[in-house]
Order: sequence, then structure tokens, then C-alpha cells
Amino acid sequence: MKILWLSKHKPLPREIGELQRLFGEGTTVHTDMDPFTTADSIVEQFKQGGYGEIVAVAPLSVLQKLVDRGVRPIWAEMQEVGDRRMADLEYRGRLLRFVKFKRVVGLRLEFEEITPQTGR
Repeated sequence: MKILWLSKHKPLPREIGELQRLFGEGTTVHTDMDPFTTADSIVEQFKQGGYGEIVAVAPLSVLQKLVDRGVRPIWAEMQEVGDRRMADLEYRGRLLRFVKFKRVVGLRLEFEEITPQTGR
């Protein structure tokens, strides 16, 4: 399996190991840390490169457009931890640990009305 890793950050060794567990020992992960312009350019790169899967760290709107175009990206679920020894990385002052991968099949925003606060 050939996987495209589309992110500003390289995959963690634990993430590569999990991808190999999920998709087989021969799985290779090709990183692209260059900024992209559109969902269409990502789909083009994915198809042209002959990739079987894509891990995409991208805005939610881009992820939805990928799904709309038939590409179901993989999402790395991370958990914030309080102990540096448990963290896989630090990002913007937050200690994070890789938990698992999930597949993005759609996104949904939920809204509620804003009502004036009383007593002001």
C-alpha cells in the first residue's frame, strides 16, 4: 500500500507503525509538506501518484471537498496529555499523543441561535 501523507508535519514513528499494521508491512508513507492550493489539486496528486490512501491534515472545508470528490482521507486522532513523558509531540504549547486513525466520511456543522443575555 502506498500512502500519501499531506501535512506540515512529518508522521510520527507510532503513526507509521499503525499505518503498517492497518494496511500491511509493505506499506510506504510518502510525505508532502508543501502547502496545497485546492482540494482538486490534492485529488490530482493522489490519483497521479497511484496512492491507495491519504492522510490529510487540512481545514475541515478541504476535507469535505475531498469526500465530495470521492476521496475519503484518514484522520489522525490525537489526545492532549498533561505529562511530557506520555506525549508524542508538542504543538503550540499543547502536549499531544497519537491515539488512532479514523476515516473521514463526511463533516457536519451544528448551529444554535444566539439569544440576548438578560440582566445586562
